[in-house]
Amino acid sequence: MAVDTDFVDRILDEMGVAWPQCETSAMAVTLRVVRAFHFVASVLEQAHAKFELDRGRFGVLLELRLAGSPYRLTPTQLYNRLLVTSGSITGRVDRLEERGLVRRVRDTDDRRSVLVELTESGLRVIDEAMDVQQRMEEHLLSTFDGEERTQLAAMLRKLLVCLESHDCEDCEICRRH
Repeated sequence: MAVDTDFVDRILDEMGVAWPQCETSAMAVTLRVVRAFHFVASVLEQAHAKFELDRGRFGVLLELRLAGSPYRLTPTQLYNRLLVTSGSITGRVDRLEERGLVRRVRDTDDRRSVLVELTESGLRVIDEAMDVQQRMEEHLLSTFDGEERTQLAAMLRKLLVCLESHDCEDCEICRRH
């Protein structure tokens, strides 16, 4: 079965002419991962926009939903889960609170602390948005059968485990460049 070519093939072919000594197998992967990310992110952003959400606010609602009933987390838990700053979380929560999708409540265990909680409306929105996202993901990956998805997910997991544990400060290659 012939495999179609993609945008990256052109870049790699041209690089082979410009730098014939260049080994491009790693670049073939990284360029495709980055390009795929942009396509997927664009489609998911369109899906989230139907609910007047951007990726950041969707992330807050998702993390609260994943926390389980009563769907509450501290702002610190949110920014640690989403890997963003506390100021970023404050802005996202403010916008979601204005829409009635979350509310801030006092922590009964620590009155100095505030929790962010999904409202009924917020729960309804994240459930509907997740349903749309799941259907979009199914559509985007419809070219793969179940076994291929499992293999791709395993390879990407292996890549991410490596990347997430990589410390550029301890890496001679990263320090040199």
